[in-house]
Amino acid sequence: MTQKTRNLLLSALVVAGVLTWWYAERGLGETTITLLATTDLHGNVYPFDYLRNAPAERGLAKIATLVRQIRADQKNVLLLDCGDTIQGSPLAYYDARKQPDRPNTTIAAMNALGYDAMAVGNHEFNFGLDVLWKAKRESRFPWLSANTRQQYGPGSAGYFAPYIVKEVGSVRVAIVGFTTPGVPRWEMPENYRGYEFEPIVAAAQRVIPLVRPQADLVVAILHSGLGRDPVTGRPVGNTPEENVAWDLAEQVPGIDVILFGHSHQELPELFVNGVLLAQARNWGQSLARVDIEMSRSVTAAWTVSRKHSTTIPVTESVPADPEILALARSTHEATQAYLDTQIATATVSLEGTTARYEDHPLVDQIHRVQLEAAQADVSLATLFYTGLRIEPGPVTIRHMAGLYLYENHLYAVEMTGAQLKEALERAASFFPAWPPEDPGRLRLPGYNADLAEGVSYVMDLSRPVGDRIRELRFRGAPLDPARKLRVAVNHYRYHGGGHYEVFRGLPVLWKSAAEIRELLIEHVRRQGTLLTRASGNWRLVPPEAAAALLQQARSRETAPTADEYRLRPLISVAANGVFSLLPELRRATK
Repeated sequence: MTQKTRNLLLSALVVAGVLTWWYAERGLGETTITLLATTDLHGNVYPFDYLRNAPAERGLAKIATLVRQIRADQKNVLLLDCGDTIQGSPLAYYDARKQPDRPNTTIAAMNALGYDAMAVGNHEFNFGLDVLWKAKRESRFPWLSANTRQQYGPGSAGYFAPYIVKEVGSVRVAIVGFTTPGVPRWEMPENYRGYEFEPIVAAAQRVIPLVRPQADLVVAILHSGLGRDPVTGRPVGNTPEENVAWDLAEQVPGIDVILFGHSHQELPELFVNGVLLAQARNWGQSLARVDIEMSRSVTAAWTVSRKHSTTIPVTESVPADPEILALARSTHEATQAYLDTQIATATVSLEGTTARYEDHPLVDQIHRVQLEAAQADVSLATLFYTGLRIEPGPVTIRHMAGLYLYENHLYAVEMTGAQLKEALERAASFFPAWPPEDPGRLRLPGYNADLAEGVSYVMDLSRPVGDRIRELRFRGAPLDPARKLRVAVNHYRYHGGGHYEVFRGLPVLWKSAAEIRELLIEHVRRQGTLLTRASGNWRLVPPEAAAALLQQARSRETAPTADEYRLRPLISVAANGVFSLLPELRRATK
């Protein structure tokens, strides 16, 4: 080898070494960004079902184990949450109402786990702005909502940033948050004072063009469901602008990945218009994982070369993280002690399985409290949790938490007889038609099907929707459509929840200072026992329809709902809506 050849070879090696160092320093070549996401945690930190008083495969303590395992294998990881985080479990209630001066347990767990950002959910507003702002102040990660107009400026406790840009492994990642704009339909006005909610797609059309030039990768985290049947692509639901993840992917260019929530469904992977969508299960029952392979040359910016997502279930084999358990233990134990507080004694067994399909003492217990507290003529209510079971013996606050799940307040509103009938017709619309196409797989009504006390009536499922309420009587006489009534109803229903549009704008005569559950606790404590018989003021007809609904409710062999489906494997949808791969649908493990 000549000296000239040696010099050329040495120069080539030096150049190669310098380029290798430069590529490494600059992050040139290829890299992988991993996104991990939870959604609708609803204050589930401990792996525990407080209503059943039993361990459960859920919660941040188990999610933490999965996150730490992935971080041990992957270098460039972002941990995100899609909202509805600080409300929804007895532990979250205890934090907000019984120890408001202590650090929020859910936020403390998220801080310990190192979350990077969170989208603001509608349930963040449930406890009011003081609780929301305190939780936000305690968070070591930003709360994002690009479609929330606000009177609060940057740096204030009330401010939600629209987006952030983080450099991860030399890749600039923009994270843009969105909130379902239905908050005013479900919340008391004082709980969202100073905020207005713009439709998500309209806000994204304004914000994403500003964000895209700043980032190599654009990720939307939104508290909003898919809004379409994932198999057919047809719109589902009837709340305008509530669930728009599909529409966002289809109508707003510049987004690479959408992580979403709100609808309590699970979707491991879906491509719409080239955008990857994924949704974890609620309550920390699974973790969404997205792996994005990025590549670049010396002269080009980072680009996405491949992306894939899945959901990782939380199972019995996933151990709870000791640090998160230790962090939450004192609040968990205090919550348990609170729930075990005895307030009365039950003399008979009461089970909620059939409470939505026949007049039932558990629903009448709610009615009695609402009629008394609101000094009302008529009460509207339902049983949200049909799994409630109370055996003869001690009645505890845990039973009351099952009897009334939500932090609703009670309103007394003025309605006419005609308006009350309209509300009852709306409730009746949730029941299946009779005769059904398949008597063995009836669509059972959910928590939006309110039942009334203070009037008597028949619900005829053989009649068309809008004309099912028959024999409507008040104090023994046919209800005069013009008669004015004082009606007890929860604030969620009054503001339009469940599409009871008849309530919107009605005069509010009174509002409770306490939540309905607290009213129940105090009433039952005073009485020392529970109602054991229903008044019998309403019934379903035809009799065979009532019998079929009761039988199906008792057997719990109900038809799968959208909430019960998981979609596997992936579904790929082109811009024209054509599926390249159909999913296998299977019932989700509850």
